[in-house]
Amino acid sequence: MAQSLKHKTFAASLWRFFEVGGRQLISLLVTTLLARLILPAQYGLVAMITVFISISEVFIDSGFSTALIRDNNRTTKDCSTVFYFNMGVSIFFCGALQICAPWIADFYGMPELTAITRVVALTLIISGFGSVQRALLEANLNFKRITTINLVALCISGAVGIAMAYLGFQVWALVTQMLLARLIAAAVIWIKSDWRPAYCFSVNSFRRYFSFGSSLLGSALLNAVYSNSYSLVIGKVFSSANLAFYNRAGSFSNTASAVPTSIVESVTFPALCKLQDDTDRLRDGYRRLIRLAAFVVFPLCLGLGAVAHPFITVLLTSRWEFAAVLMQIMVFSYMWYPIHSLNLNLLKVCGRSGLFFRLEIWKKVVGISILCVTVPLGLKAMCYGSILSSLIALIINTRYTGKLIGMGIMSQLRDIFPTLLLSLVMFAITTFCARIAGNGAGSLFLSVAVGIAVFAGGAILFRFPEVRELKNLRK
Repeated sequence: MAQSLKHKTFAASLWRFFEVGGRQLISLLVTTLLARLILPAQYGLVAMITVFISISEVFIDSGFSTALIRDNNRTTKDCSTVFYFNMGVSIFFCGALQICAPWIADFYGMPELTAITRVVALTLIISGFGSVQRALLEANLNFKRITTINLVALCISGAVGIAMAYLGFQVWALVTQMLLARLIAAAVIWIKSDWRPAYCFSVNSFRRYFSFGSSLLGSALLNAVYSNSYSLVIGKVFSSANLAFYNRAGSFSNTASAVPTSIVESVTFPALCKLQDDTDRLRDGYRRLIRLAAFVVFPLCLGLGAVAHPFITVLLTSRWEFAAVLMQIMVFSYMWYPIHSLNLNLLKVCGRSGLFFRLEIWKKVVGISILCVTVPLGLKAMCYGSILSSLIALIINTRYTGKLIGMGIMSQLRDIFPTLLLSLVMFAITTFCARIAGNGAGSLFLSVAVGIAVFAGGAILFRFPEVRELKNLRK
């Protein structure tokens, strides 16, 4: 049983890697081409709307997808109940954004946002249409199908968006790309899925899932509001161009951090749920995951920060240069994301959604307080404040991991300290190399090569156990 689960999880991890890796590669290509055709201020307009879309999507899911994946005894009635709930909430929030669109435009002082908001709001209904099918595929570790669907949708929508941007449609190229990607993915996942909703709605199923998902809803809502509060404040206080710089820096930093973590988290969550009653195996699994996640994410984030200036200049042209300044700061906040995520994931595996919610409240109070202090000091100060917020959140997140499975903050820091130290050395050397070589393509390739040589060479020379773990995974 254990060996079968291990093989199935590893196969799912490979497909999840292909999906996320392929998606990011295609997104990088599409983003690079669009950034050369569309002005930063136009990007900022879409970023202003995604604040409201992100918050709406939290209500639509309400933690039900996680509850559905976690339930090893789910029935058709359970799935149908979640489906009809998702669709009802999707329609409600889409309608609410249609009505509130003029007020959103007035808030930002951008009249053109009215039409943009009303079109982008349609993505809520489209996404809700295929949410249960996706959750069932994840629960069964069927990431091969998810990979195929997402990559097809991204390729088609990206091609259309680039064509529209080339023809001069500017912000509407971005809107069409976003809408088309959701539409294709939802349509294909519906066609390919074996599950169909039954004509039933169970109040008991709703209550059972809501009792678990309500705390996750509160946590996700706090996280969405907090994460998007930066965009909301920047769009209101500064300008749409500055918001575009901030979002582009955050997007690249997030790619280096959250993407590898999401691969591990989404695949291992359903697998570790099957081990939730075996504390020893659960602790061993989490310890290995945290070490490996840090070994991958720390050098990726800090390496990206080290080459930020040539990276942004080569990919997006010099008009996006300020994004490089922000990104070099933000990577020090994003690098801790896998540690946060895996610690919180443990609470969900153990069914402690109420505790999950309480921790989120404390962290967001701290984060918002730091945001309020740093806003008058400018964008760079806000980015430095996010590093402090991330470190405080690390202390909060790891407290209960220690109580549940005996893996507190000191234990985790001891495990990841060698990786952290080597990553910082690599950052310093690579940053120096990038500054000396300049911002051209040659500088970028040289600096990346130096960074890889320093980190990989150091890991092999000092015999990091993670190198052996990765070799074992390859075998």
